[in-house]
Amino acid sequence: MNKNKIQIKNIIVELDNKVILKNISFDFHSKKTVCVIGEGSSGKTTLLKSLVGLVPIKSGEIFINGTKLDSFSKNKGLLNNFGVVFQKDALFDSLLVWQNIMFKKLNLGLAKEQLIETANFFLKKVGMDSSVLKLYPNELSGGMKKRVAIARAVSDNPNFLILDEPTAGLDPIKTNKIFKIIKNLANDFEVSVFTITSDMKGAIKYFDELIMLRKSKIHWKGSTKIVKKQKDQFLRELVKKA
Repeated sequence: MNKNKIQIKNIIVELDNKVILKNISFDFHSKKTVCVIGEGSSGKTTLLKSLVGLVPIKSGEIFINGTKLDSFSKNKGLLNNFGVVFQKDALFDSLLVWQNIMFKKLNLGLAKEQLIETANFFLKKVGMDSSVLKLYPNELSGGMKKRVAIARAVSDNPNFLILDEPTAGLDPIKTNKIFKIIKNLANDFEVSVFTITSDMKGAIKYFDELIMLRKSKIHWKGSTKIVKKQKDQFLRELVKKA
């Protein structure tokens, strides 16, 4: 039995009277890492934002572990199941690294030493050490900011880890490091991973399943193990670039 499951049923999303997503349907669950890929303006980020209630759907349904998602404001408790990493990291500039990681717990009356110790635990999980705990985000490199954002996303032990272009702007070495971290976190915490990326090579190498969007619809979905064997011309063109 799957511990975590999200069901998307025939969702349609319109923004400014333009159809962004049309009849999107798929399921994803625990022990699977899912990656969404597609050409620019295919609706990838809109799909992610719909998934966490930030963009309303015009029709269709989204179920989180069997409970229907209505909107962010109505489902704050339900959405605590999610740890989200935005493309721009969204770290708080005025907070130290440890405070960023433990942001949700800062006002719960926990001892500062306990919070720092927990932050350090999650830093180690993303390949960083305690030397950065008391630095500010502007003192970190782009790759380090990404890892701190990922550490923050998993610090509340979410059921689902949702990432929007987690390797955007990074060189190949740092990109591989981030993808390896994501894969390890999926295994260590048994968290269901749903990632959007423009990196076809990374998608095939590090993820279990692939969903390809094109012209607002799902063009192809399936196991990354069989992607290179497909005869679909559009899919083959993207694979060539990998």
